Amino acid sequence: MPPQSWVTLIVGGLATIGVIATWQQKNRADRRSEWWRRTSWAFERTFAANTSQARLGWSLLATLMRSKLATVDDIDIVQVIAEHGTLAYVGKEDSHGSR
Repeated sequence: MPPQSWVTLIVGGLATIGVIATWQQKNRADRRSEWWRRTSWAFERTFAANTSQARLGWSLLATLMRSKLATVDDIDIVQVIAEHGTLAYVGKEDSHGSR
């Protein structure tokens, strides 16, 4: 096989690797974006006035936290939001005397 063929083969192989790596990165970014959309939706349910919606939200958040798409930082952020929202909710209930 002539040297030009080897160069063409190597360049083609590197280009293929580059395309695959780019596709994987985009796929992961799209999946993480969807994870955050679902997490936002779950938070909307979690802090709803309806008890069954709130239970659904907490269940969804628990499931989403186990996802491989959630990074350590994502989990920490969700935990802080959940704690803050829960403390605000408990404080609101206490101030109304309805516990």
